[in-house]
Amino acid sequence: MKAKILIVAVCAILVVACSKDKYNTTPKLTFKNVNGDVFPQGANIRFTFEVTDKEGDIQDTMWLEKISYSCGEDGHILSPNRVPDFTTRKDLQADIDINVLYGTDLGGCTGKTDSCYFQFWIKDKEGHVSDTVQSPTLKLLNE
Repeated sequence: MKAKILIVAVCAILVVACSKDKYNTTPKLTFKNVNGDVFPQGANIRFTFEVTDKEGDIQDTMWLEKISYSCGEDGHILSPNRVPDFTTRKDLQADIDINVLYGTDLGGCTGKTDSCYFQFWIKDKEGHVSDTVQSPTLKLLNE
């Protein structure tokens, strides 16, 4: 099942004139937070990340992978999601929100609660892929 995830492009673009070591050709993705740890069906799960990139060309693909402790392969989702185009510049530092609607975008375990975590990575226009970052364990209720 392919999830249709809403990537709220870049909420804030902050160009920082700090050390050039902070920015690399390969995007750097950092997990910041998630808006909870237990979600009923129909809930919006919002993940927030910081991304830095020397060229600022992150408008390609953000990958989401859901890995279930409870449901095996039935609870596994791998979903590429297009990063919307936006005006940018070199030495990009930005926050990205990803919103996932549990029950619509994410299937769950059949008849039981799912404990799972999510992994994310981003690819830029030149094909450079960031490291993979992971969310804490979440509980998706099936009631």
